[in-house]
Amino acid sequence: MNDRSAPGTGKSSLGEEWSALAADATRLPDPKFLKIYSLLEQVGDHPDIRAAFDTLRPRLVELRPPRRPSLSRLFFRPAEDLLDDPGSYSRKLNRVCRTSLGPCWKALKERLNPATVAAAQAGLTLADPRDRAAQAKACEALWVEGGVALAALVADCHANLKLKVGLFGRDDDVLRQLDTLRQAIEIGPELEALKAALPEKPIGQLAESHVDVIRQTLVRLGQEDARKTTPALLVLTSRMKRPGDLLKLLADLRLGGAAQEKEALTKEMSGYVVGNLLRQTADFERAMPEGGDNDPDSLAATAERLTEGLNSVNDTVMSLRDKEMSQKVQGARAEIGSFVVRNVVADLDRTLVGTLFTADGSLPIDDSNMKKAEQLALALRRSSKLAPHLGIQKEVGAKINAVRKQLEAQTETLLRTGPRTRDGLAPEAQRQMFNSLRVIEILAGSDEAERLYKEWRNRMR
Repeated sequence: MNDRSAPGTGKSSLGEEWSALAADATRLPDPKFLKIYSLLEQVGDHPDIRAAFDTLRPRLVELRPPRRPSLSRLFFRPAEDLLDDPGSYSRKLNRVCRTSLGPCWKALKERLNPATVAAAQAGLTLADPRDRAAQAKACEALWVEGGVALAALVADCHANLKLKVGLFGRDDDVLRQLDTLRQAIEIGPELEALKAALPEKPIGQLAESHVDVIRQTLVRLGQEDARKTTPALLVLTSRMKRPGDLLKLLADLRLGGAAQEKEALTKEMSGYVVGNLLRQTADFERAMPEGGDNDPDSLAATAERLTEGLNSVNDTVMSLRDKEMSQKVQGARAEIGSFVVRNVVADLDRTLVGTLFTADGSLPIDDSNMKKAEQLALALRRSSKLAPHLGIQKEVGAKINAVRKQLEAQTETLLRTGPRTRDGLAPEAQRQMFNSLRVIEILAGSDEAERLYKEWRNRMR
């Protein structure tokens, strides 16, 4: 035992004593250490134990236990799928910039009942950090009160320019963001229950049971107030690979209110989905390191996901017979197509052939080079499947032909001048030939690869 006083005896500062106890805890086995961490966490952000957390932090970095969210983060959780970083935030898309959350929470805390905040904090402290349902339960009353407080805050800011400028600056877009937050937080319990019942994002295919849950939730919200379906749809479409599937479901629902309201909602959501897909394309390209080593197959997979989302909304947009919306869809297709041509297809022929056939003619290439060549070929094949949807058949087709011609020419040279043994083409040169065939198989299919193999096989001897 260390010879020191127990916490609170006055012989040393409480912070030092908590830190010393934490140092002892770091020598305990993982389960006991994590138990002590959990108990300290329940004390909350107390000044005397901050030093203890500083002592525990290196071990926590190694173990990475689930972190308990702050109360402010939990409060905004219903809208988390609508949040963007400052560099990628786009106006008028019913999205929210993360920089707006801090001032919003600060202004709200002055309007919320301290007892409600304290009760939510106590419930959050006791909830298991991995139990999102328990955390949501702890915040239900705060969401209800917070939605009302947010509505009042937005109204006051509209009526009082000085108040609005003091809290959020002069940009009126912040008030639109606050209203988007309000809509999501007002139905916070319903949104969190819905997310818990559905697959993790990004959601691909929806099972019938998932469709039933969505249908029941939207109908229930629509019967309370048709406007409550909007934030639910905003969140759901942001979590789906094929958001248009949700718009098709919306067409079959009776949400309450006039038919014109439902048509307006469908039009609004279609615009949101298309705009959000465009935003995601711009975000991804913006995040790419300039001159960096970007993986073309990952880029093609991203374009594939965006195109799939766009295709899913196509039928709904056509049924609206809205010229402006149709132009937005065409613009989105053109933008994604341009993204593929610039970032996947552009120099792929030189890169791929240069990966398979080194400049110095050394043989054989290593496995990592062959793996990279396969990834490049797969990226080009993905692009060829996307090409009809994006109007880039000419560019992608030309690139595939260029790759094939160069590979066949290099392999022909190898067959004529490559190293040989008494039995014919040397093993390392044969391996190089089969590497070429593998890439051609990816790009042109097994029949074409088989045809070339039969042609080249006779020249190996």
